[in-house]
Amino acid sequence: MKSPAGLLLSGIELDRASSIPLYRQLYLQIRKQILGGRLQGGVRLPSTRTLSQDLDLSRITILNAFDQLIAEGFLASRTGAGTYVGTEWDSNGKTDHDQQRQPPRLSDLSQSMLSLRSNHFRGVSYADWDPASPTSFLPSHSTYDAFPQQVWKRLMNRHLHKPTKAMLGYGELQGLMELREAIAEYVFDARGIECTAAQVVIVSGAQQAFNLLAMLLLNPQDSLWMEDPGHIAARIAFQAHGCQVVPVRIDEQGIDIQQGLAQCPDARLVFTTPSRQHPLGITMSYARRQELIDWAAHHQSWIIEDDCDSELRYGSRPLPALHAMDRWDRVIYVGTFSKVLYPSLRLGYVILPPALVEPFCTIRAVMDRSPPTLLQAVTADFMREGHFLGHIRRMRALYQARQAALVEKLQQRLGDFFNITPVEAGMHVIAWLPPKSMTTPSPKTWPGTIFTPTP
Repeated sequence: MKSPAGLLLSGIELDRASSIPLYRQLYLQIRKQILGGRLQGGVRLPSTRTLSQDLDLSRITILNAFDQLIAEGFLASRTGAGTYVGTEWDSNGKTDHDQQRQPPRLSDLSQSMLSLRSNHFRGVSYADWDPASPTSFLPSHSTYDAFPQQVWKRLMNRHLHKPTKAMLGYGELQGLMELREAIAEYVFDARGIECTAAQVVIVSGAQQAFNLLAMLLLNPQDSLWMEDPGHIAARIAFQAHGCQVVPVRIDEQGIDIQQGLAQCPDARLVFTTPSRQHPLGITMSYARRQELIDWAAHHQSWIIEDDCDSELRYGSRPLPALHAMDRWDRVIYVGTFSKVLYPSLRLGYVILPPALVEPFCTIRAVMDRSPPTLLQAVTADFMREGHFLGHIRRMRALYQARQAALVEKLQQRLGDFFNITPVEAGMHVIAWLPPKSMTTPSPKTWPGTIFTPTP
């Protein structure tokens, strides 16, 4: 049942069926009337006895509401004189025009109310796939039902049963030492990278690494090369920092350095995916890798090597990482566990030249802390006890089989529409439209449809 208030507080209505206490409802509505100018500063409110009769409330309820309003300065109690609206809320000095003018509602948000940087994010979808769906054809989504949940649960319970102060605290800014040591050992064996744990920084996924590196290495208006087509989320991250992205085409050897030199010879940085170009799947040749490193060394530029799914290789062994060939400390290596474990883990890592570790961590300290120590500890155990390599081997076999099934069905159903062939690595399959259906003359310069073989 709802009751109308008295004459002075005529706008108040109390919902006695609500879970919100009556004193709280009264407090909120009187506060709203004061802030809206309906109750002006200096106005004397009816006595608690009068309000008790008008609102059909106990005086205790009214006193509780008044006490809260007095404590917050909305009301003032004068001994022997009653309760008044605080004078600081007096709107007598305002013009009628000022009282009628309303601030814009959030639903009326315009670009002028946001930063210029936010323009770079317009059109980016943050909607995710429906977790209730049995399959997903979105890029980079792993096969969740194949993840060794029992092993992961056992390792997690190991730390939960006896949590240490270090486990419950903020954690090391650079990341848990045990995980950094496991990563340094793994990348040496799997990617040929010689580094120490001191060069490894744990981040909340590769995307955070791209943003932190942009803040560290690039000034507004600095130019950088990016593969075209390439990693969309990384491109947006650099553009959001005010950088000028120079698209550089991909040929059969990888990023076309000569085109980059012709368009922008003084680029500050290049972003590349040499092990498995994202999304075309091309592996950068040895000669092209050496050419890129030499260019960066001579121009004092940086190379960000995104190696997000190098583990998922189905044919021959990959070439060593670009970082493994770098003698000049110009390559920054970015890896992630999102593709081979699961995305919500939000763990990635950056392998930095020693001179960049301290400034990178300084920016990191301002922007974010280290990811949850518990998840880092579990991941470290998962790697050190051999579960990580075993899981990768199983995923390679599973994804290769699913890719073959997907390609076979697409060739049967849509073979006349586009040309599709298996890829040697990664979680994408490229379908090429026939040349006659495209505006460009060569089918090797434009992908048609991108699928993922992981559902």
